[in-house]
Amino acid sequence: MQTLYYNTLSFIIRIFDILYPKDKSYWGFSVHHIKSDQFIENARAVFEEIKNEPKIYKVLFTRDDTTEFEISDAVNYRIVKMLSFSGILLLIKCKVLFVTHSVSMDYSVRYGKSKFTVLKLNMINRNVINLWHGIPIKKLYALWNPEVKKRLDRVEYRNYERKKYSGLISTSTIDSYSMSTMFHPIKYENVWITGLPKNDLLLQDYNSLPEYFKKQVDKVRNFKNGKRLITYAPTYRQTAAVNSSQYYQFTIEEIDKLKEFLKKNNAIFGFRMHYFRNDSNLFNMENYIDNEYIFDLGHKNVTEVAAVIRESDIVISDYSSVFIESLYVNKPVFGFTYDMEHYRDHQDGLLYDFEMIFPSPLIFNFDNLINSLQEEILNNNQTSTQKYKTSQKFFFDHIDTNNSKRVVEKVKSLLA
Repeated sequence: MQTLYYNTLSFIIRIFDILYPKDKSYWGFSVHHIKSDQFIENARAVFEEIKNEPKIYKVLFTRDDTTEFEISDAVNYRIVKMLSFSGILLLIKCKVLFVTHSVSMDYSVRYGKSKFTVLKLNMINRNVINLWHGIPIKKLYALWNPEVKKRLDRVEYRNYERKKYSGLISTSTIDSYSMSTMFHPIKYENVWITGLPKNDLLLQDYNSLPEYFKKQVDKVRNFKNGKRLITYAPTYRQTAAVNSSQYYQFTIEEIDKLKEFLKKNNAIFGFRMHYFRNDSNLFNMENYIDNEYIFDLGHKNVTEVAAVIRESDIVISDYSSVFIESLYVNKPVFGFTYDMEHYRDHQDGLLYDFEMIFPSPLIFNFDNLINSLQEEILNNNQTSTQKYKTSQKFFFDHIDTNNSKRVVEKVKSLLA
């Protein structure tokens, strides 16, 4: 019955959305596509850029009754539940809609254990801007490996919406080519080299940061308590789509070596698991969080990854754009790529020759990881190497605090 109800409601909304005139002063945002109590990252950064503009009516659409998102000093905005009567009216009125993943996820209705209904919104008479949440180095959408594509590209509307995006952000000329290929059949001229709005927060002076983000930075600083922070932020593995994929399982001996290393170097280890969890077989590092040497820097504790990167002294990742965003602010990065061949051939796959784009030698086992970290702490020379600087140029045409501004200017040019 729920499926029938929501499918019928989606159809009714679609009809009204086609007929109802759009207002170019109405700009819509959505909460995080999985964590509905969070309004973060690129969408939040763009909101912060325009929050004081009285001529723009800013609407934040939620899925539940959450209304506290630490918004301060904003004018002419509203937080509204998407499937309320007011929410539906505002949704079909918005001329501009921002997504950070896709319409299919950001503006979908979820119910039951794993069911969802996509609101198939009108993308002809409005401007839908995809503020993609990271810089892809793994294959997505049109480039997925067959095993993954079969499972994940089953929503037909996803292909349609990619064709109709008015704008899709990217960070460099090379990145724009990758994005246009993955988001095929988008028009290349609709791929904007603006940079990621959330990266503004990596470089802004602390006193000029939005209040909600200052609180995130302060949380991380409290965890550090004057110590060096080494952050490990691995990406999601396709364990649900590919049976042979797996997360790294740390041994007791490795954890003991890690703690000995941390104690020796007056450091702590911050672990940030990917937010998407649909499998119980995860990185077992979470089992060793003790709030003395190993800390949980996941979404529940620190919602903004930029706050973690900003305060990290060293970042460890793999096929996640976390390592690229760390380049934006000159942090040493290490790639713990224990399953690179499997990830490349059977999971999402890799867009680039990883050894070419990564700013330091890749690491395939735990002992080499510890040794590499120790060498960097002693010599502190990674960020001055030519390989590091080449990686920065590969991914960024702009390294400044104007990414949000460039996005807003592009949107306004569409409406002029």
